[in-house]
Amino acid sequence: MLKSNNFLDYMYLQRLLSISISIITIVPVYFLCRHFFDKQYAIIGVVLFVFEPRIIQNSMLGLTEPLSILFGTSTLALFFSKKMKYVYSSFATLALFALTRYEGLLLLIPITIMYFVRFGRNRHTAKRYILAITIFVLVITPITYSRIQITGRDGLTSHIFAGANVASSEIISDHATKKFSITNGLVTFGKLIGWSTVPIFILFVPFGVYTIFRNRNFLNYSIILSGIALLIPSVYAYSRNIEEIRYLFIVFPLFSLISLYMIKAVLDRSRWKKPIIIALMVGVILSSGLFLNWKINNEHELEAVKIAKEVAKRTSVINDYHPESVYLRTVGFEDQQDFAGKREIIHNKIKVLFAEKFSSLKEFLDYAKEQKLEFLLVDDQRSRPAFLKDILENESKYPFLTKEYDSGEHGFKYRVKIFRINYEMMSE
Repeated sequence: MLKSNNFLDYMYLQRLLSISISIITIVPVYFLCRHFFDKQYAIIGVVLFVFEPRIIQNSMLGLTEPLSILFGTSTLALFFSKKMKYVYSSFATLALFALTRYEGLLLLIPITIMYFVRFGRNRHTAKRYILAITIFVLVITPITYSRIQITGRDGLTSHIFAGANVASSEIISDHATKKFSITNGLVTFGKLIGWSTVPIFILFVPFGVYTIFRNRNFLNYSIILSGIALLIPSVYAYSRNIEEIRYLFIVFPLFSLISLYMIKAVLDRSRWKKPIIIALMVGVILSSGLFLNWKINNEHELEAVKIAKEVAKRTSVINDYHPESVYLRTVGFEDQQDFAGKREIIHNKIKVLFAEKFSSLKEFLDYAKEQKLEFLLVDDQRSRPAFLKDILENESKYPFLTKEYDSGEHGFKYRVKIFRINYEMMSE
């Protein structure tokens, strides 16, 4: 157990754990690919996953995605095993996956379908399935029960039912501005899933998908069903204007697997297999390095830290502006090398309110007023609600907002404005 009074040590530990989990994920990715291809191709699949630049970048942030990818990939790798004990184990990892991200609960549906397609529909198979489901329930129940006791929600079905309620209510509503649009969600999904294949998978995935649909068998159908289940949450998020590409990271192991179809097709038709493999590996590493060099913007991160300090100077409540808002958690700690006995520093952190839940500025501010929100932050990120984007470009339309900070006046490339809210003027 780490014993340190330095807050940054715990941040480094969190990142180290995240990186370690991503490294461990190499094992299930290898075995997942091995169920479909020979050893040499499985190794290539691992290389594609390991050097995927977004996976590398996400691993260094200390977030939960590496853990969910580990459990999700392990579930599929174990399920496709020929040994029944590993199939049973897949239901245990599926439960852990569900506890990490509710996509795991959705994956239970295709896993069940694939189970009966693979083993047949008879009494013996049904008994085995009951045992597998029992393992799933035994793993998932203690944590779920604890969540209900603490928060009143299980964190699984509560997310699914809440999402279904939002979707159904918005689809039948006649609001001019909706907070849920399946059309926009599908359009955004198409754009982001295409962008997510750059730079590693873009040459391989299209052919792989074509091959899977052309060659119909149990394994290929399994990829399709699993992919659909894992991608449903991303479509839902994009339908709510939450344009985060990280919702797609869970299918990157499948991208690595699907890419092997084209790689195998090329190598099978060539006499120069070793040179092609070497060229492929060099190309993957170079493209990953170039992408990371372009994508990682330290200047933007430094500006986000300074803006977090500007927020902290003014208020303890602000609207969320993820991912830049993560730096609100660390404001003040650079001056506190020793935070032992200073728990109030941690507990008095800045509270964030989520504007994405609301369909208009008035609706959000009516809620925000009750939460004692005095300042509103708007920035130039694409994923923000339309009513916040409009404030950034047309602040003169909002006389009840008084600008107190403009990052442009400080020479920042990251455009941010902070406004003081006059609720009395707004109600006039």
